[in-house]
Amino acid sequence: MFDTPPRYRSYVLTVWEERSRDPSSPVAWRFSLEDPRTGQRRGFADLAALVAALKEGIGDDCTKGQGAADRPAG
Repeated sequence: MFDTPPRYRSYVLTVWEERSRDPSSPVAWRFSLEDPRTGQRRGFADLAALVAALKEGIGDDCTKGQGAADRPAG
């Protein structure tokens, strides 16, 4: 079957709401990802930046449809 074990990535995702002092300003959601192996933490100002970083971390597997959600169960 396969010569190598499956690869995986683990992250701790933190999501929080950032509010302005001006009540008429929209609420902004902020994100951070932490790699539990290295302790490295990256922050993101919006969801698009978070998703882009996840795609970058997964590499070609993501763009080729090889993500876990695309694999048949079983």
